[in-house]
Amino acid sequence: MSRRHELILLVTLAMIPFGITSAVYNASAAEIAGALGLSADDTSWLNIFYILTQLLLLPLASWLVYRIGATAVLAGGAIFGLGSTLILGFTTEVAAHFLAWAGLGVAASAMLVAVQVLVLRNLSLRDIALAEGCMMLMTTLLPMGVYPWIFAELAESGLWQLLFAAQTSLYVILLAWLWMRPFHGEDKVLPVRFNLLQASLMAGAITGAVLLLMRGQFYNWFDSQIVINLALSTIALSLLCVLAIKKHWGRGEFIRSDVLSPNKNKVSMYNAALAGFAVLGTSMLIGVYLGSVLNYSHSEQGWVQLPAFASMFLGLLVSIWVSNHPKIKADAVVPVGVLLIVLSSISLASSNAASGASDLLPALILRGFGVGLLNVTVSISILSSFKREHISQGVGYFYLFRTLGGLGGMALFSRMMSQEASGVLNVLGENFNPDNPAFIRQQSAMVEVLNNGMLEATQARVAHLLAGQLQTQTAAVAGGNNFHWFIVSLFILAPVLIIGKKWAAKKT
Repeated sequence: MSRRHELILLVTLAMIPFGITSAVYNASAAEIAGALGLSADDTSWLNIFYILTQLLLLPLASWLVYRIGATAVLAGGAIFGLGSTLILGFTTEVAAHFLAWAGLGVAASAMLVAVQVLVLRNLSLRDIALAEGCMMLMTTLLPMGVYPWIFAELAESGLWQLLFAAQTSLYVILLAWLWMRPFHGEDKVLPVRFNLLQASLMAGAITGAVLLLMRGQFYNWFDSQIVINLALSTIALSLLCVLAIKKHWGRGEFIRSDVLSPNKNKVSMYNAALAGFAVLGTSMLIGVYLGSVLNYSHSEQGWVQLPAFASMFLGLLVSIWVSNHPKIKADAVVPVGVLLIVLSSISLASSNAASGASDLLPALILRGFGVGLLNVTVSISILSSFKREHISQGVGYFYLFRTLGGLGGMALFSRMMSQEASGVLNVLGENFNPDNPAFIRQQSAMVEVLNNGMLEATQARVAHLLAGQLQTQTAAVAGGNNFHWFIVSLFILAPVLIIGKKWAAKKT
């Protein structure tokens, strides 16, 4: 096996635990909460810790690559991952689990940055496309299309810890590989001094942003003074961070100021954020619709979305093919992916409480192809465009902006869902009064349902059925309206990207 093929296999193996971990929480949160004796809100902090440490480590991992090399960072991340999965797989100590989830975030970012640097520095454009496709398969496509069903089935059988225990073998294999077959395609490490001031400001800004986006809903967003203060603090820290990097405050270096100096790179970061916004935003809306309207379990939701994996994989193959044909520009392919996601959202917006899986399947397949096409094409085109000296921190910036864009989409639509549900409930609730003919007909239908089931049609039972119908109808209408809002938001955000690309092209 040639060293380039070995490297592709190595980075693919390294990304398998990342993909597994990213899908475990959504599929197993309830079972984890039950096993640890935590409330749903307390359990959500496991995911927050994971995302927070992941984002905090992205710039630090980029700096460490300059300082100690990508291979050492990859090995360090694998050690963190091994220790964390041992804790999660074989203990039920609450404090240890919180620490271990944070450790998984450290491992994810360290390994992600390291493998991307190894790929981008040592492979040709053709091999980069193949490597990126393999990594995207492990980190995005499988977690979105296959893992949810498998993991939910295991979680419902009480085997969620097996998902972590199984990862230990992957980390052991990876560490053994790095020890027995060390990779020497490294750039010379640089004795860069750590800039504590810049790192502290960036860490504060990232922490504020993550807490704001992932906990704002708990405090009803800006109705709470806590959220207002957090938002103002985050903005202030972000501005100070930008100034510190641009003006070279502090001693040493943490983030190079020239990485985003080219206008093309600035636009690329917006592109990355928009891709994260589109993919994770629609994923959340679909998950809410399947769970709240169709009342599907996590296992059933995973099963319904399995066909979408096939279309995502097809989109990935098309993206790799496009990347290997320079005559076809990525800018011509990305709009196609966005259009497919918009068309699928239009179809999903027309769904109602009577819709079933078969009604949603065409839209899910269409969206899957769009996601595969968009995600992979954007990743390959942006990551392969950085100058060699900017690769490490360019990778960190890319994943930072993409993740924050995704969190922003989820936060926005969770807020919109709450507002839409409140408004819809008020409108539908007006029909629920004893004098309304529609209410009388619906009440009679519920009585008939109970009688057909040989149950006494008591007031409590009828009221329970009517309340359930009201809740389902509310979720269905609010969900459909949110898909409309998603479409509107894309029509607002996408032109900004187009204008930005033209602006960057004129400046070069």
